Amino acid sequence: MNNSWKKVLIESTPQKWIDRALKSLDILLLDHAHCEKKAATTIISLIHKYPEKNLTQYLLPVAREELLHFEQVTELLKKRGIPYKKLKSGPYARSLYQKISSEEPYRLKDSLLICALIEARSCERFQCLVPFLKGSLQSFYSRLYESESRHCELYLNLYTKIFKEDWSLRLKPLSRLESNLINKADPLFRFHSGF
Repeated sequence: MNNSWKKVLIESTPQKWIDRALKSLDILLLDHAHCEKKAATTIISLIHKYPEKNLTQYLLPVAREELLHFEQVTELLKKRGIPYKKLKSGPYARSLYQKISSEEPYRLKDSLLICALIEARSCERFQCLVPFLKGSLQSFYSRLYESESRHCELYLNLYTKIFKEDWSLRLKPLSRLESNLINKADPLFRFHSGF
């Protein structure tokens, strides 16, 4: 198991978020389903926007995996009697994506780094939740922890491969913003929300 995701995040998830998540598993699972679907959509968008970067060979397997996770989470929802429905998005991803440069190649650089950050936070949150869960949800989130960790590493490796430079300096301001977002009170509880 690689630990690239630990180099990406500045701070750990607050205990207040974990406590809230354990009391709000229905919302957590529903939002998680939406997150998996959005991750696949983001990948397809990157492949479409940058055909010259040959992202397909690297990202298409990840898109398939994200869609499989979406299917698996919707199955879990069904088993728990939770209807799949629209859910208002929290500000987390939107706030990160607002910081993307409008100019290339910085736009692609920021996009890859934000994808890595989101995967890293997902990985870390699965790790936080697993000890408190039981049964199929515990084993499912344990497997997802490994997937998200691989995805994070892939985005970082793609950055290095495409741009032939270290990603850490450009990541710092995005990591600071991400840390601020998860470390504040948030009235709208979501998988990537504050507490």
